[in-house]
Amino acid sequence: MKLVFVSDIHSNIRALEAVLHAEADADAFYCAGDLVDVGFSPKEVVTLIRERQIPCVQGNHDRKIIEKFREGVDPDKTPENWVELNAQLLEEEDIRYLENLPDRLTFAHDGISWLMTHLYQGYEVITSDYAFDEFWGESPVDAQSPIRAMVMGHTHWQGQMWVGNTAFWLNPGSVGYNRPVDPSIATRYATVIDGKVTFHQLEHPHCQHRKAKQQEFRERFGG
Repeated sequence: MKLVFVSDIHSNIRALEAVLHAEADADAFYCAGDLVDVGFSPKEVVTLIRERQIPCVQGNHDRKIIEKFREGVDPDKTPENWVELNAQLLEEEDIRYLENLPDRLTFAHDGISWLMTHLYQGYEVITSDYAFDEFWGESPVDAQSPIRAMVMGHTHWQGQMWVGNTAFWLNPGSVGYNRPVDPSIATRYATVIDGKVTFHQLEHPHCQHRKAKQQEFRERFGG
């Protein structure tokens, strides 16, 4: 099977569409959270994820927008930041969807038991087999799957690390934007074909660095 893992879409509908188009032959897509915030198209992203029925977990930025929406937002107020803007652009049905996203999902493909969640501990990564086992906890393991794998987002940094012979984690990188220290503006994601992980940096007309997104925000709303 061909699996596609994305994460940290951050309301960037054009980048998400570019990945879906580039990997149209995939058997399954999965999203490791942060659908919204730090972007201009939260509703379009949520709608597309729902329409495509892409399994997804809840990210910390998703929770930020949920909390702001539940506090109450004035749709006529000029937004001062991304959180206010995204909360203004979403509706009740979108927020309910985000609220109902699980913290963890488990599934199995091609001899691998997968656990997907948004983050480990802040920006730390798992570096030992015992830390992997502890974080895995009581999550189910497919009896036919000798290898366990975790997929997480949050850091925006692509990477894979084996912790022993039968366990590894991977981070597909960010669809929405890359960290300021990263000179590349390419959209990042990962594919897994027959258990082999490949990282992608997709260049397309809608690639955008976070600094450019911030400049566009100021141009639209001031500040």
